Amino acid sequence: MAEDTKKFQRKTVLVKRSLQLKYIGMVFLSVLVASLIVGGDVYYSLSRVMLTECPSSIDRVVQFNSVLLVKVALYLGLMLLISLYVSHRFAGPIYRFEKSAQAVSGGDLTHRVSLRTGDELMELQEEFNGMVAGLQALVQKDRNLAQRLIERLDDSLKRLPEGADSCRRELKDLKVELEHLTRSFTV
Repeated sequence: MAEDTKKFQRKTVLVKRSLQLKYIGMVFLSVLVASLIVGGDVYYSLSRVMLTECPSSIDRVVQFNSVLLVKVALYLGLMLLISLYVSHRFAGPIYRFEKSAQAVSGGDLTHRVSLRTGDELMELQEEFNGMVAGLQALVQKDRNLAQRLIERLDDSLKRLPEGADSCRRELKDLKVELEHLTRSFTV
């Protein structure tokens, strides 16, 4: 189990750069806009009340503005890190699915998607692996049928009379085609 966890630890933070950057941008802009609207309204209302009721507190408002700018910069940085972490939890599994789909499309029906614990898309992993297992079973069934047909062709070839060369060639050609029927798949 520890070996599996170590095997799938990603060292690259931006696994799917374009997807992750798009996701980070969407999250960051959404939170930024919401924060600016709410925070700006609260700031404006409080500073207006404060300056109206106590005009001598302008020095404190200026000092508050300096502290607020530093805090906003820190919060935005934290928000970027959090959105990067969350995007990584989605992009990593998507990347693994792409690689798995390439392996399966190349004919490797023994390949299965294996995501890390805590990654998103675990249900899709189960469905994908079930689909590939189903394809593997179907191809294995076809391969077994082809093998039985090859054996029957071999028996028929042995029983053909000596003068049936054209029939023998045709049966041998059929046998070759059957042998290659499912060979492009790894099952």
